[in-house]
Amino acid sequence: MRHEAHFVDLTGEPSRRADALAGLRRSATPAAPDGPLSTVIAADRIIGDPSIRARLYGGRHVIWLDVTPDQLVERLRAARPEDLGIEGDIRTFVADHLATYRPYYLAGTRIDASGSVAAAISQIDPLLARPIGSGTLVLRIEVRGGLIELGEGILGRSLGHVLGRLAVRRCAVITSARDLDRAAAAVDVVRAIADVPVDVEELPEGEPSKQLEEQEQLFRRLARHRFERGDPLIALGDDALLEAATFAAAVWLRGVPLIAIPVTTLGLIDTSIGGKGGIDLPGVGRNLLGAIHQPVATILDVGLVEGESAADRRSALAEVVKVGLIADAGLLSLLETVGQAMPGELWPQGSELLELVERCALAKRRLVLLDERDTGDVRAALNLGHTLSHALEAATGFQLRHGEAVAYGLRAALDIGTSMGVTPAAIAARATRLLDRLELATEPLDVPVADVLEYIEADKKRREGRLRWVLVGLDGVTMRDDVPPSIAHRAVASALAGHRSHPPSRS
Repeated sequence: MRHEAHFVDLTGEPSRRADALAGLRRSATPAAPDGPLSTVIAADRIIGDPSIRARLYGGRHVIWLDVTPDQLVERLRAARPEDLGIEGDIRTFVADHLATYRPYYLAGTRIDASGSVAAAISQIDPLLARPIGSGTLVLRIEVRGGLIELGEGILGRSLGHVLGRLAVRRCAVITSARDLDRAAAAVDVVRAIADVPVDVEELPEGEPSKQLEEQEQLFRRLARHRFERGDPLIALGDDALLEAATFAAAVWLRGVPLIAIPVTTLGLIDTSIGGKGGIDLPGVGRNLLGAIHQPVATILDVGLVEGESAADRRSALAEVVKVGLIADAGLLSLLETVGQAMPGELWPQGSELLELVERCALAKRRLVLLDERDTGDVRAALNLGHTLSHALEAATGFQLRHGEAVAYGLRAALDIGTSMGVTPAAIAARATRLLDRLELATEPLDVPVADVLEYIEADKKRREGRLRWVLVGLDGVTMRDDVPPSIAHRAVASALAGHRSHPPSRS
């Protein structure tokens, strides 16, 4: 088979890279008469840029040529170090590079190119003859306990890929009435790929799905349908449903496979990563009953959040601010620049959204793998702002959006941190300005401070009878159990009063 080859060099100066990307877009044309069109990319560390990957992986076959680490080292040694921008030992650089960029390469197809050119071509030809997968997959991570895939329009191909890895006898799709159409699409994929019985199990929308009586009814239905330990549950829904389904998968028959498919922004950036399932106790607190159960796969399809309300999208960004404060300051910079090209639009679009979800997922994954069972203080960093947010949700009867509640919690935590001399004033001011810009936690809440403080006293982060606050420090977060009640009371009251340090950035 003959192929027309275009060489696109994505290294070098940004201006030259922009011209190369324009050429890359033009190269995505129908197949030439004498065979499929192929594009050869000379990429480097820029493959870590989601915007480049979105253009590269969309609508074309992407094949990475693997050689041995020794071969890479020898080739790099033959080039001038100053041309490559490598500092230090080349072998160490190669090892670190492969570890860092492996998830980006896995989104394409990798072949063994350590032998002859002819041997490599013999592997490429059959791959080019295959249909191009639907959607754009930009990230595939194999982690301890499961797979994470990120892209746009990838639900069918990713679910098919996951099911191909499992010996599925039957499965259940857990969803809510709001997402029954999407669940039907998932059922069609299961039947087309695995040709096995599929049950659709419906839970209430939102926080009501996390009630013990709803769990009991779900378990009774699973028992009636004779679900066994190897039969996976596919959770497709909002953040509350994901938490409820994770709990169910963890305790049904002492643990069954779980596939998580979030359909909200909050689910994409937070709830679906980490394996935490939770059940509420009405009148007592949120997620007081829970389990940690890692999904065998998590499918992050940003196309599934289309149609989500602006208020839901915006409130979810509070979790992005949180991750930016504890693990990836680049997220704060991303949020600060979102909408500059379109004044008045504060919602990340296209590659910006892919980057936001990717950075949140990778940052949370790093923390989770360091403290998977949440027994130390590493994973506890993810609870920044949540001491107050969980109390607010319980005090308002779970009528407040989770992201909005987190935003109030972040304001209180930043206030406490600066009062305690833990949080640098510049960090607190930056985060506060960003919350103002996003119009999060700026309005007063008609909730008695005393009621909120009572719920805070039941917070699950207590240890040895002492409440522990997660606070932002200069080099990350710290846990403090010595916050004076007067400081906590004042910070909570101030947050509930609502305020903005700067006027909103949009009309």
